[in-house]
Amino acid sequence: MKLIIKLSLTLTLLAGFTFTTQAQKLGHPRIGVGLQTIFPFGGLSVKADLTEQHSAQAVIGVFGPISSYYGRYAYNFKEDGKDFKIKPYLFAQAGVFAVDYTTFDANFQLVEAKEKSPGFGAGAGLEWHYKPFSEKLRFNVEVGYGKVDLSYYELKAIMYGGGIHYYFEL
Repeated sequence: MKLIIKLSLTLTLLAGFTFTTQAQKLGHPRIGVGLQTIFPFGGLSVKADLTEQHSAQAVIGVFGPISSYYGRYAYNFKEDGKDFKIKPYLFAQAGVFAVDYTTFDANFQLVEAKEKSPGFGAGAGLEWHYKPFSEKLRFNVEVGYGKVDLSYYELKAIMYGGGIHYYFEL
């Protein structure tokens, strides 16, 4: 609960900072820091826009019984729009995913267990921002296919998610 309050406060301060600074044209390369989720995995994210077309992203999610550590590559298409800018992209991701759970042992006693497995996914998304508000604060939504082969929690499905990142020029 304290983590949610701290994250909310941080995002509120970032939004307030955005209002008090003049919007600047962001070039490349740039770094975005924020939150990213792709159901049921998500966490803290660092996204590097290396060029206008190529991005790399690392996500570390340690919220609750499901944890994830994955990297992504995104191919970005041309950003379009006057004030409301939209940028479509394709992505591929791979990483290690884990789940903590309670089960019974051979003596029918409850025991805590943890299982880890590699996983992968691919999909498409849209990133957008409202230029008069801020070029630095950007949102995204995405859909794709993912596979994680845990015996307790097997995931082979259409995945969906979203994120929010605040960008800094390098």
